[in-house]
Amino acid sequence: MIPIVSLIDIMVILLIFFVATTTFRKDKTQVKITLPESKSLGGSNSAPETRVAISIDEHQKIFLDGKSVELEDLAAAINTLKAAQPGLKLELQADTTSALGVLVKVWDSLREAGFSINDVPARIQRAAP
Repeated sequence: MIPIVSLIDIMVILLIFFVATTTFRKDKTQVKITLPESKSLGGSNSAPETRVAISIDEHQKIFLDGKSVELEDLAAAINTLKAAQPGLKLELQADTTSALGVLVKVWDSLREAGFSINDVPARIQRAAP
């Protein structure tokens, strides 16, 4: 006969372990963006970071952390956000149809706000095999 009581104890310990180690994702404000795909770039990071998104949608509108921002006010909005969150890290999410001119202006705003373009990675999506 199999001792069921000890198996139930093990299942309870496993249940407690899985509940304690589960991480829940923070809901992000969603802006509909079609990310460009790459077969060799992108993919999973070993240690994901929390970054604030600068998004450019298909209509060339700019969003900082999900809030609409005019291109002329982007540097000031980044500075305000950086003052509120001193360890701020940014990422760029540009739609596939985004104009290069808008992207360059966003980079200029980042430089004006004191960020290096190399410190603001662009989010891309890995192409399906």
